[in-house]
Amino acid sequence: MTDRDAFLRWTCANPFAEEVREAYLHWLVRHALDLDPGATRPDGLWREQILFVQGLSLALASAASIQHPDQREPNPISFRLSALHADCQLLGLLDADRPGLDTFDPNQWRFWLVPSRTLHPDRLSIGLNPLRRSHGDGIPYGALKAEVTRLAHDKAMA
Repeated sequence: MTDRDAFLRWTCANPFAEEVREAYLHWLVRHALDLDPGATRPDGLWREQILFVQGLSLALASAASIQHPDQREPNPISFRLSALHADCQLLGLLDADRPGLDTFDPNQWRFWLVPSRTLHPDRLSIGLNPLRRSHGDGIPYGALKAEVTRLAHDKAMA
């Protein structure tokens, strides 16, 4: 085990906890989009922050079927949608179907960029199955920047 891994285990006894997963999602998205995450994590609720990039406003939310390392059965997956107005909901799923589940491995995440206009305005959450039916199987971490750039271009052209 590296010193980094030992430190993460020491500070994050439960790396699958919602607050750790949400914080990592924000860190991961900022890195994917070449945005400076800042020297320290900002105070406040992660869930209600809007990220502005390339003329788009993105509301971020994460989900995972595993909430604790000792969990034996997966939970149903549901993403909480932001109540704040944003062009898109950027939804990140920590994919529990992968072997060696690791919150901090970018390759174990899938992402959906869902235009807010495609969601009912009173909707508070969306499950994985309706999300996949409406918006496909999501994209891997490595494709996130290109997809955000495409959406920003489409918005600018509209």
